[in-house]
Amino acid sequence: MGISEKHIEDLKGLKFNVPSYQRGYRWTSHEVKTLLDDLYNHNKDFKYCLQPLIVKKISDNIYDVVDGQQRLTTIYILLKFMSAELNNGRRRSDQYDYFELEYETRAQSGTYLKELDFDTYEELINYDIDASHISGAFGAIDEWLEQDGINPNIALNDIYKVLIESVFFIWYEIDESEDPINIFTKVNMGKIPLTNAELIKALVLDKNNYPDYNESDRIHRAISWNQIEHRLQETSFWQFLTNNETFDTRIDYLFNLLEFGRPEASNKDRYATFYSLYERYMKAENKAVFITEFWSSVQLLFEELSNWYTDLDKFHLIGYLLSLDSKNIVKVFEATREKKKFEAYNSLKELALETIPDISGIDTVLYGDKRVRALLLLFNLVTLINKSDKQYRFPFDIYKTDKWDIEHIHATADETAEADDSLGNLTLLDASTNRSYGKSPFFQKRKVIIEVDAKGKFVPVCTRNVFLKVYSEEISDFDVWSENDKSDYISAMKQELHKFFENVGE
Repeated sequence: MGISEKHIEDLKGLKFNVPSYQRGYRWTSHEVKTLLDDLYNHNKDFKYCLQPLIVKKISDNIYDVVDGQQRLTTIYILLKFMSAELNNGRRRSDQYDYFELEYETRAQSGTYLKELDFDTYEELINYDIDASHISGAFGAIDEWLEQDGINPNIALNDIYKVLIESVFFIWYEIDESEDPINIFTKVNMGKIPLTNAELIKALVLDKNNYPDYNESDRIHRAISWNQIEHRLQETSFWQFLTNNETFDTRIDYLFNLLEFGRPEASNKDRYATFYSLYERYMKAENKAVFITEFWSSVQLLFEELSNWYTDLDKFHLIGYLLSLDSKNIVKVFEATREKKKFEAYNSLKELALETIPDISGIDTVLYGDKRVRALLLLFNLVTLINKSDKQYRFPFDIYKTDKWDIEHIHATADETAEADDSLGNLTLLDASTNRSYGKSPFFQKRKVIIEVDAKGKFVPVCTRNVFLKVYSEEISDFDVWSENDKSDYISAMKQELHKFFENVGE
């Protein structure tokens, strides 16, 4: 597949055929007016993309439209409207005749479009469903111009300037050997549009970017692409990096980091990542070299993220920081890149330490403090790291997909005591287990937790230790979470955290 930019001017003299496997024009008045709003309010200093136009060349200047006919037809209708409207009293002009549209099995629809003007459009509404939508689109333009505060002539002139100067299609031309019906089915199944990843992949694997047609390099990149996508599908790895954000495809995560330095494009335009890359690609003196360097950067970034996952010490600290906010990846890059392993690890510790209250004063932290969850999570992670045997991985995939409560170890307001919101009475527990036993006394909670743990359900190590009274120096009553137990729990927390963060910053 070949990708390029096509401005409206570039479509002059082209003929587009809409194949029989496509439905007719179906845009509604709402969609037409939304497009007009976009064009009218668009800043002319920036480009405006009309989404991908997928075509297959039939002969010189003649193309089958595989996908994108709805928007292409709307632009055609808008130009026909301008042809009728902008020249003194709605006189016809060929100034706005840029391209032709024909329909393989709906020849009459092509005729409707060619003859479309103010004298014919209202009659079309009664002909057939295609004619009705074409008529509706033309009428929607007229209605839009009649809004209060809109000067029709000025508005249409402004929109025309945007069309000519700023608007473009992503021109996506498929190879002669490719089956357009299969591509159409793929793109339109459930009306799923092309993704940034598909567009970038087409650019990376475009034959034009391989001098002397180096098929070996092209194949190796295609294989590498598939390997990266497969790895990102692994739940444990993916949830380590993300917090349930949604991406059209997971490899977009890498492209967003490379293009914008953050996990998400943060742009209303769904193709912002592709546009950013494509703009740099077009400015490159040697496009083949640009693609080679770009793909190398993708592989290096992926290797960097994979190394984070493999190194257990980094895994727990980076997983912790990303669980607080996936945008913390920017800070993680700053903390780890171009640094020796010890220096990077120390920098990650500094970042983690900044997220919790002063360790010496955690006695005063109460339920409701926004830092409690982070503190309890970090306590669990530090406990794992401090152990001599570090083979146990904290399951960030479970932590991030399940709902977690800050559990009151001793019920907050049972019949035996007043509510206690101090840190010594708090631990992390999955919501389903926590809410299953309600305000049960400590010994009943312990029984439930032992049972769910025995069944293989994940219980954080520190939560298990709490209910087994691992932290308690003396156990006078195994069935009650006493003031002494709370104090010992806090002391153990301080000890683990102090041990881990000792000498940080030195």
